[in-house]
Amino acid sequence: MKNHTQNIDFLIRRLSVDSDERALDELFHIYYDRLLTASFVLVKSKDLAEEVVADVFYQVWQNREKLQEVKNLDNYLFISVKNRSLNCINKEQKVGKDSIDESVSNKISEENTAEDVIIAKELQDKITQSIESLPPKCREVFLMIRFEGMKYKEVAEKLKVSVNTVDTQMGIAIKKLAEMIGYKGKMKKR
Repeated sequence: MKNHTQNIDFLIRRLSVDSDERALDELFHIYYDRLLTASFVLVKSKDLAEEVVADVFYQVWQNREKLQEVKNLDNYLFISVKNRSLNCINKEQKVGKDSIDESVSNKISEENTAEDVIIAKELQDKITQSIESLPPKCREVFLMIRFEGMKYKEVAEKLKVSVNTVDTQMGIAIKKLAEMIGYKGKMKKR
């Protein structure tokens, strides 16, 4: 996990200081599945969840200069996804209501309260538990690709297996994770 944290810190620096779009792309690939799952749990729509995650990363890009001020990127991203997901739900429920009420509600839900942190932590814990319950080879491959940012070929070389084996294990991991969290859409391997 230390390498993962160092890699994230390095990507944040590249994004914040150098406006490096590749750093944003790498962060997107590292966090996409977990954030998509977190949003899907709330909005119950794959398309809407994808839109929420895309909006959050657009926000990250727009505010990249301030990104180094964020103490915990995981919490920041999960809370942002949660807030945007709740805003989507609120918009659907409040169609036709006074726009002043809606803007007040959105402002309140955008504040990072202790409850927000707890909910983000619970979502993270659920995903972590699902990952930990994967078969050992699947888990190892999944973690190397998703958390360490390794390419399929690098994982294959490190584990001394074929790229096809890595692809198969990743497919199994994605399928099992989707089943464990009740996701019915199609998740991307990479």
